Formats: sequence, C-alpha cells, structure tokens
Amino acid sequence: MIQVACPCGNDELREIVCAAFERACGLGSVRSISYSELAINEFAHLQTNSKYTIWVLVDPPEELAPLLILALKTMVVKVIVFGAVSPSIAQFLGMQVSVISEAVINASVCSPAPTYQFSESEGFISYVKGLSEGDYSSYSRALCRYDYADEWNNLGFGAITVNGSIWSLSNCANVRQENALAYLVACDERLSAYCALWDYPQSSLLWFNRQVGPVDSYEWRLVEIYIYQYRFSEIPAWPVVSEIPYGYEGAVTMRLDCDEDVESARPLYMAYKEWKAPFSLALQATVLADPRHHQLPLEVMASGGAILSHTLTHAPNWGGSQEEAMREGVESAAIINQATEIIPKYAVSPFHQTPLYARLGLAQASYSGCIGGIIANDPDFVMARGGRPPYSEPDFIGHTQQCMLHGDCLLETGDPLAVYKQAFEQSFLSRTFFGYLDHPFSERYQYGWNDEDERINAHGQLIDYIRKLSDRVLFLNENDALDFMHYKSNIYIQHVDGALKVSTPPAPNKKALNVAIEYGENIYSMDSKGMVL
Repeated sequence: MIQVACPCGNDELREIVCAAFERACGLGSVRSISYSELAINEFAHLQTNSKYTIWVLVDPPEELAPLLILALKTMVVKVIVFGAVSPSIAQFLGMQVSVISEAVINASVCSPAPTYQFSESEGFISYVKGLSEGDYSSYSRALCRYDYADEWNNLGFGAITVNGSIWSLSNCANVRQENALAYLVACDERLSAYCALWDYPQSSLLWFNRQVGPVDSYEWRLVEIYIYQYRFSEIPAWPVVSEIPYGYEGAVTMRLDCDEDVESARPLYMAYKEWKAPFSLALQATVLADPRHHQLPLEVMASGGAILSHTLTHAPNWGGSQEEAMREGVESAAIINQATEIIPKYAVSPFHQTPLYARLGLAQASYSGCIGGIIANDPDFVMARGGRPPYSEPDFIGHTQQCMLHGDCLLETGDPLAVYKQAFEQSFLSRTFFGYLDHPFSERYQYGWNDEDERINAHGQLIDYIRKLSDRVLFLNENDALDFMHYKSNIYIQHVDGALKVSTPPAPNKKALNVAIEYGENIYSMDSKGMVL
C-alpha cells in the first residue's frame, strides 16, 4: 500500500500526487492519510506488518520528525519525500536548507524558441547517479524548455518553476555527496540538490526537491524503480503496472490533427501504409462540411488506423466551460458519425489545452478519454504516465502527447531530427508510451514543411531510427494505444491474506495486449485471469 500524506488543506496537491501513484501502481494501491492519522496509527502498523507499506510524505512537518527518524533508525520501512523537510528531519539527513536564491530564479527563465531551434533555461536538473549502476547517471533536463515559440516542449516534460507553487522548486538544499542523485546546475555550478537517497540497515528514503516530485517527467521512472525493485529482498516493495505492454521494450503511437484539411493527409497516409505503421487522424468536425474529406477517414479505419475527435470548432480551452466542452464533444461526435459512420471514443484537445472542466465535459459527452498536455498550461495534465488525470471521472483517461513533428521544429544545425530521436530515447529508457503528432497541410499553413517530400522523409527517418534501436517496439494506432491505457488503468492491486492480489477488468477485445507487472527482479505477464504475487 502506498500511503500518501500531504499538508492539511492542500487538496489539489494531494489529488495530483495520489493520482500519479495510482496511474503507476494500480487501483487500490494508494491511500490518502493525514499526518495526524499517520502519527497515531502507522508506527504500530509498521511494527506488525511493513512488507508492503511505502510512505509518501509531502512537506513532512516538524511534529512528524520523531516518528520518521525513529522509523528510519529501527523499523523496516521505505519512504519517499516530496518537497521541503522540517528542521529536525533536515538535521537528521545532514541537509542544509535555504530559500531559493537569485541565481536559481535567474536560471529558471526560458525565452521563446526561434524557428528551427529550441530554447532552454540555463538551469538544468542533472543526474549524477541512479538507483543502480548506469540508470539515469547521465540524464538531464532543463527547468523550462520550448521547441516552438513559448508553447510546447518536444521532450515532453513540464516546467519546474520557482514561484512557490506546487510545481516549484521547494528550496535550495545541500546534501552529502554520497546521498546526492541529482543537482540543479547552471553554467557548470551546482546551485542546489534536487534528488537524493539515504540508506539505513532496514530502511531507505528517496527525496525530490519539489512538492509534486517528478509527476510530469521521465524521471518518474526513478520513483517506479524505487517502489518495485530497490532493495527488494530487504525493505518494502509494491508492484508497478508498466505502461509498456508485456513482451515489448517500447511503444509508439502517432496522429495527424486535422484542423483545416483532411484529404491533404493522403500522401503521408500512403507512406505510413508502405512502412506498415499505424496511422491516426483527429478530425475537427466543421471541416467535414466538405464531402471531399469523408473518404480518407474510412480508408484509415479500414487499414487498421484510428479516428478521433478534434472538437467541433477548435475553440481555445474547449470554449471556456464544462457545458461548452460537452457541447463541442457531443456535436463533434455526431458530425463525424454522420459523415463516416465512425463514433469516436477519444478526443484530442485543441492547442493541447486540457483544463479540468473540459475533462469533465468530455466524460459527460461519453468520451473515454482525451489526448493533450503541453508545458505552457494545465500542468496537471502533463503526466509521466497515461491514465486517470487528477480530479477526473474514474473511467476517463488522459495521455500526454506533447511532441509535435513539424518542419519549423527541425534543427537548422546538426541532425535535424536530433530532438525527436532524443524524445524517443527518453521514452524508451523510462518505459513510457511515446506519442507524437503532425498536422496536414492546408491552404493557409504548412507547419514549416517546405513540401510533402520533406515531411514524408522526416517521418520515415524517425520511424526507421526507432525500429533500428529495438525490434521490440510496438506501434499502435491511437485508439488501440488508449484502449490499452484504459485497460491497465482499471487494474486493481490489493494486499490480501499476506499476498498481493492483482485483479483485471474485462479485456476490451480478444486481441487485447497483456499487461506487464514489474515486481522485484521480474516482469510478469498478466492476462484476464489476474494473478497473485
């Protein structure tokens, strides 16, 4: 059981952290607990049954310090801490803490990206080691990054701010070198510790210098490894429900967002058919008023592709209210169905803006989930793992797909596709489902591509690179990818009679992929019968 304790009254923070652990560890795995309840009950619980208990403590207060220190010294316990620690806990850990410095504030700024270039803050999170030899030892990420203007980040992570919000660095901290896993670095100077690990004979503590931890970054994989594998035979562990289906090392899905045209996607569609790679179209319903756009969606579906709704009017922020979002979703689905006889199960957010009210409106409109996520807004929808977003309906899922393969994002120096290759490599390393997108040409705009040949060549090079990296990368259309995430998001894990029972929902279809359960040194294949660990 993952026990999550947050500061009293911060419901948003609690929901974001709990939802992130639930996406990784299954339904039934996460329990929200108050600090007062933890202090009263958990010490006695640890004395009798600690094999499966992991504490997640956000900004642990001073009154918890005696219990935490005693547990780390004498009990079998695994702890994750997000955010600031109290003075006594800091002293016990050998941590010196100070307010966020001007140097950190200045290093967090990121300018809009020029065309054919990217822009990053001077401040970076730089890992020096991982939980085992080799993992994450060379990973780094900017506090803020843009690949187009000040809108999206093709490497997929959200922004670490310095504004005191839950998405902010909590403070400046120094830790002993032997404990440090990552530092905040600018101009080759270490400005603060960001991630650290403390080991004791029967316990361990992993810390991130941010209230939400790495819920919006590939670094989340470090949390998963710590939960299911780290010191497995010595201290508590809990299974992780892998985002990558069993038997594969990576997974990829792509789409075109048809904002202004559909039929112009045909040349790229034909190329994907030749490459034997799934193809997906997200349709803005108003475009379908022209019947010449009706045929390609039918061909895409017939060839194993997918059709999604890209709203009715492409209104910013889904029209500004839950009611408007529901209307956009309902009317878009009706028009797509009338034109193609296809009923879309999933939606794509215009401009990737996905506020909570839009998710609730789409659920009311009978959608099973949506795609969005962008560094510029709605940070709670920039999720390291696909699944239920914070505060959303139980059966509604989200997937962050921030990587946009556009001509004006190709680099003008070096390898034009270097960023996209890096984005996939990060997904591959962290067992993250890699989603990328493009847009069809229109009379108004070509998204930086000089011509169709240039665009097809770039897409082909990226797919070829992915396939050469591993022959165990799964390519799925968007519907099948989201169906799998929906299925895995309803897996239930319980501690029953001294064992872990994994229950599964009904498989979405006879060809459903098996879910991978990571636990200890093993990856288990879980079918529709469930399992006991």
